[in-house]
Amino acid sequence: MTRNWSYEDLPRGSTIRDVAESVDPRVEALLQRYFEHFASPVLPVPVDSIAVDLLGLTVDENDELDVSGMLVPSEHQIWLNGREARQSSGRRRFTLAHELGHWICQYEQGHVEPRYCRADEIGVGAGRKLEREANTFAAQLLMPEPLLRREAVELKLNLHALARRFEVSLPAMKVRLQQLSLLPAYMQ
Repeated sequence: MTRNWSYEDLPRGSTIRDVAESVDPRVEALLQRYFEHFASPVLPVPVDSIAVDLLGLTVDENDELDVSGMLVPSEHQIWLNGREARQSSGRRRFTLAHELGHWICQYEQGHVEPRYCRADEIGVGAGRKLEREANTFAAQLLMPEPLLRREAVELKLNLHALARRFEVSLPAMKVRLQQLSLLPAYMQ
């Protein structure tokens, strides 16, 4: 069951564990599984550890990859574009979380075909249902709404500071804040 939170509900010092129930049930279940096994409820969300330690996936990078990320379910493998990963650790984390979205939302539901994620297919308004679902999953996993609301107030809506705090790219942070109606018109 999803709970509705606001930043007022969260005391200073709240952690990821405190808000796991406020997101998509699949994200909630993944975060809860992680905390049961590894108990590390601090920001940023440990997406690499979730992929490797919790889900048993292998994560590799390849400079020759012509897509941002690729899930090969039959091999329990996620490939990330090495060039993109070096350009932005935030983008790397989002791409990995996006591929985890494919794993949880599609592979675990019986879809076993590989997913190739090109940069032009995963953007906002791309019109692709599976890609949007994976994007939504990634945003909720990396930037849980209640913690983002709390941090946005704490950091006075400083986009750069928020992106650093959650270890995501500035564009990903901006989109997430827009989705949550937290970004004033003059910042859009």
